[in-house]
Amino acid sequence: MILRKRRLAMATGVVVAATSLGLGGAAAQAGAARPNTVPPGTTVCTSQIRADVGVVLSGGVTRNTGSALWTVRVANSAGGAESEVLRTPTGPVTYQLTATSVVPPVSGTWFFRGCVRITGPLRTTVQIQLSPI
Repeated sequence: MILRKRRLAMATGVVVAATSLGLGGAAAQAGAARPNTVPPGTTVCTSQIRADVGVVLSGGVTRNTGSALWTVRVANSAGGAESEVLRTPTGPVTYQLTATSVVPPVSGTWFFRGCVRITGPLRTTVQIQLSPI
């Protein structure tokens, strides 16, 4: 009888441990995305978003001893040829780009993409966000 209880306790412990590990992995996967850490010379871009009124670009770079170049590109169709409508360089070390609004060149439906190019000599953490106005 004691041996049977011990086996049941061990089996229950294994099920609890396996369930805990499974839930822990699921929780880790469902967490917030980590910022991108990229080497010098890398350009990080958002996906194209459709906006009629305009967009707001924001973000930041850290661990950068050179500079970063922030741009917004616009196309008149999804996946179409893009033209640069904003170019904003930022300084060295750590820089948070203040929310910058970009309006379309003329009224209509436009497809915007925000990008940042890292020019410093260190791997840099990049956070970039583009949202409709």
